[in-house]
Amino acid sequence: MKVEKYMQKKSVVLAFLFFAVSISAIFPATVSFLVIEAGLPKESPVSQYSILWENSLMDVFFEAGHIVSNSPIMRLPQRPTGDILDMAERDIEAAKEGGMGFFIIAVVDHPAPHNVSLHLFRISSGELLLEQTYTDRDYRSKKEEQDAVKSNIMSIASRLR
Repeated sequence: MKVEKYMQKKSVVLAFLFFAVSISAIFPATVSFLVIEAGLPKESPVSQYSILWENSLMDVFFEAGHIVSNSPIMRLPQRPTGDILDMAERDIEAAKEGGMGFFIIAVVDHPAPHNVSLHLFRISSGELLLEQTYTDRDYRSKKEEQDAVKSNIMSIASRLR
């Protein structure tokens, strides 16, 4: 009799643990993005390369099941120096008020060849979780370029939960 009760309790505990682990995997992360263009004149139009990164960030994270939002592309005359969080303070605050958990800043250097620095922050603590830099190269087609950008972003999207 004691063995049967022990087995029942063990089954209930195992079922509960399985449920808890399963349910935690389905909750999406909430992520907001800011693309910063650096090195272009203020009066020039938004770069197609910056738009490619912004759209790819949105696509990859959304397709991975995350909840996404973005801020308008920011233009700076040169690459930011100092604390990058200071540059994006207003956008991060808006994301925090909107309930976002993570914030990604993509700094796109102009002119070509482009370097793109991605900075992943946890909004609640301001902690830098990941920083990666990608260097543009020559692609045979726009599709190949888009696939390469999305592949770089997927490495970050897979880390969030």
